[in-house]
Amino acid sequence: MKRILFLFCTAILVIFLLSGCVVLPGINMPDSGEKETIDGNSVTEPENTETENDDLKSLQEEIRQRGCTVGVAFIGYVDSEINEADLSAYIELSEAGQTYPFLLYESLFMTEGQELYAIIPANEKGRITLYPSAMTEYGEYADDKSNPLYEGKPGEIILLRCNLSEIYSNVLITADDGVNSVEFRPELSMENGRLAKISGVYDFSVYEEFPDDNSIHAAMEILMETDEVKSYMEQGMYLMYTGDMQVINDRACLLFTLGTDNEEQFVGEHYYGVCDNFIYVYDEMDGTWTTMGAG
Repeated sequence: MKRILFLFCTAILVIFLLSGCVVLPGINMPDSGEKETIDGNSVTEPENTETENDDLKSLQEEIRQRGCTVGVAFIGYVDSEINEADLSAYIELSEAGQTYPFLLYESLFMTEGQELYAIIPANEKGRITLYPSAMTEYGEYADDKSNPLYEGKPGEIILLRCNLSEIYSNVLITADDGVNSVEFRPELSMENGRLAKISGVYDFSVYEEFPDDNSIHAAMEILMETDEVKSYMEQGMYLMYTGDMQVINDRACLLFTLGTDNEEQFVGEHYYGVCDNFIYVYDEMDGTWTTMGAG
C-alpha cells in the first residue's frame, strides 16, 4: 500500500514539473508586465516594447552624436500638490509624452517644485544621481552630496519634478556615461523660457512653436483682402489676432476674430483660421470649420 501511495505521489510531482507550474519555496515570481517606480508603486510596461526601445536608442544615439553625456527635456509646469496618478496623465498628454512614449513608463521622483523634467543617460552604462540643493542668505548654492536624494541604476531614466522658484534650482544632478561626467541644475532660461544651455547636456525638449510678427501680418493681409472681411470692417468691425493657433484639416492655422471694440472690451463675433493661403471660417451653430467660400 505504501509503495502504491509513493508511486502515485511521484507521478503527480512529475506531472507538475513537466507542466512548469511549480514555484520553489522562497522565490517570488514577478508579475508580468509591471515594474516598480522609485516610490514603490507599480506601473504597466508598454505593450510595444520593441518600438519603445528603438525610440529610446535613437534618442540616446542623438545625445552621443552631439557630444553630450546626458539628455534633458522640460516637459512642462505642474501643480506642486499634484498626485502621481494625475502627473502620469499629464505626461501622457504632453508634447514630450506624445513624441517619446517610453517616458510614460519611467521612474518618477517628486521633490518640492512645479517644473517637470525627463533625464536620460547617453547609454546603458550612464548613471544619474540627484542631490538636494538650497540657496544661502548670501545668494550662493549649498549642495549636500553626502545625502543623495536618489541614485539611479545604470541606464535608468528619471522623471523629476523640482524647483519651487524660477530664480534657483533645489536639485543638483550628476550624470555620467561610464567615461565622462557632468554636473548641472535643471532650470529654465529667464530670457526665453527654454532649458538653460549647459555644456554636456543635450536639450531634447519639445517646444511649442509660436508665429513671428511677419507671419501674423501676412495672414491678416490675406484676410483683409477677402470680400467678407472687407464688408464687416466697413461696418465698423475690427480684425484682431487672438494669439492662438488651431489645427484645422491637419494644418496649424493662426486664429483671428472680427468684432466690435468698445471702451470696456473687445467682443469677437466671427472667427477665422489662416494657414498659408487657406482661410477657414468657424460656424458657431455646428462648431465646425469650413473653407471660406465653400458651400
